[in-house]
Amino acid sequence: MTKRDVPVVIIGAGPAGSVCANLLKEAGTECVLVDFRSFPRDKVCGGGLTPRAWHVLEDMMPDFQYDYVAIKRFRLLVNGRVRAQIETTYEQRNVCRKDFDNALLQRFIKLGGEFVQDSFLRFEEQQDGRILVTMRSGLQIQCRYLVAADGANSRIRKQLLGPYEGNVLFWEQDVKKGDGVLEGEFSSRYDCGYYYRFPQKDHDIVGYGAKDASVEGFRKLLTDLGIAETKIRGANIPVEVVESGRDDVILIGDAGGFVNKLTYEGLYYALVTGRNAAKAILEGIPFTEANKDIFRRKRREKWITGMFYSWFGQWLVRMLSGNRRIVKWALEKVSGV
Repeated sequence: MTKRDVPVVIIGAGPAGSVCANLLKEAGTECVLVDFRSFPRDKVCGGGLTPRAWHVLEDMMPDFQYDYVAIKRFRLLVNGRVRAQIETTYEQRNVCRKDFDNALLQRFIKLGGEFVQDSFLRFEEQQDGRILVTMRSGLQIQCRYLVAADGANSRIRKQLLGPYEGNVLFWEQDVKKGDGVLEGEFSSRYDCGYYYRFPQKDHDIVGYGAKDASVEGFRKLLTDLGIAETKIRGANIPVEVVESGRDDVILIGDAGGFVNKLTYEGLYYALVTGRNAAKAILEGIPFTEANKDIFRRKRREKWITGMFYSWFGQWLVRMLSGNRRIVKWALEKVSGV
């Protein structure tokens, strides 16, 4: 059985894991980035980089180049009726996750970083305080830090904390390209969720998520909208933050439940928690300290979401959704403008 010794092991090469790996490598700290998938690989996601997200990305990696569609027009529907169409101050950048994720990984590899295609099996604490990570191939790596960036169904989180109860189900599919407007609908048919249409370069993505989301519900929605069913994809979206309780095992991105509870935006939190994990490792401070602003934001976000989906909040949405100025203010507020 092969055994190695590396300061940091990162499980999961999506945006959270790849950002962490890139920043560690740039700072001169060796790490191994592991994912069971070969890249490029498909990912269920609308692919929206809000202004808050792409500004963070530019600050961290000003040299990073990626393809995107710039979207500034937004259409809001409530219960099937168009209530407002606006143009935002800053663009949302819609990316193809297959290409975007691969570009982040390839940047790490070009820096001299090591990527291993393998599957995490378990970790064990050693007598000297290090962590022994075992892969399904039999590869074993001793490390000082284990970073869990292995998604909504994180095996590392499960080993640490047991079953996770904070997932919301999302369903989506590709459709023919529309008019280039980002569309969202709030309706009584979605329990704490919404419908969306995200323009991409050569097609659009339509989908919905809610507490009671089901593939049958999505099929009915497609039928009601007059959209032909093609290839439906589903994914769990984690919305409840969890902490590892350890300084040497760090949960980031979806593995830590870092998704916006109101909008289900995940890319921003993937980028910043990946950055903050690297900060914690490089400065030798707890992740709870490096990530304190995000934990604070998540607590505030939970309260706002509860208010938004209350009967009063939904009444306000119906009353105010026709006011373009208010809709623009609210949209830019949640996207970080």
